[in-house]
Amino acid sequence: MTDEITELLRNDESRLRTKGLFGDAADSLSMRIPGREQFLLALPDREHVRTVPFEAQGKEAAALHAAIYRSRGDAGAILIGRTPWSAALSAIGATIPTLFDEQARHIGDAGKPIRVGRRTRVVNALEKGPNVMIYGDQRICVGTTPNRVVFNAELFEKCAKAFVVARASGQRVRKVPGWVRYVARGRLRKDQKRATESYAAGRIPEGMDAY
Repeated sequence: MTDEITELLRNDESRLRTKGLFGDAADSLSMRIPGREQFLLALPDREHVRTVPFEAQGKEAAALHAAIYRSRGDAGAILIGRTPWSAALSAIGATIPTLFDEQARHIGDAGKPIRVGRRTRVVNALEKGPNVMIYGDQRICVGTTPNRVVFNAELFEKCAKAFVVARASGQRVRKVPGWVRYVARGRLRKDQKRATESYAAGRIPEGMDAY
């Protein structure tokens, strides 16, 4: 299983690098090992991935990944890193609204950016179910599957760019209707519940990789 997860992690890393979504010095990417309280962690400047226990503590990136896994039984993969649009959102300091149906369905409410150093606040916010959070000038993406974390990162870039550009233009920013957000939130919660059950049973959840 570890070899399989390592291959999936490397595939995700390659896809994210190609899209410019991974590679900065402070970036990190991890993937849960199903059935074990451990995950694999990849850093841009490290040739090899390393195995990290869920109980990891400290100020390094590994400890933040561990804290999120402890609080999110549905988390199959986590991406943390800076992009120009995550930095722009941080500078604005505003809560990104729900602009697209697929944003509501797969990301949820990102909430207001959280300042660096407030890790407990970040973990508590993510524990409520959103799959993206702005922390400092980085964005944290959570995915129920290896593919889902890549899709969520791509989707969030689209949403962040649209919001920052619209806000800079002075145009009105329109959110999707409340009933759409309500239905999408329910479907997202069902996915997360099913993913939690799958990982507890020692397997990667299936049927969650479509847009």
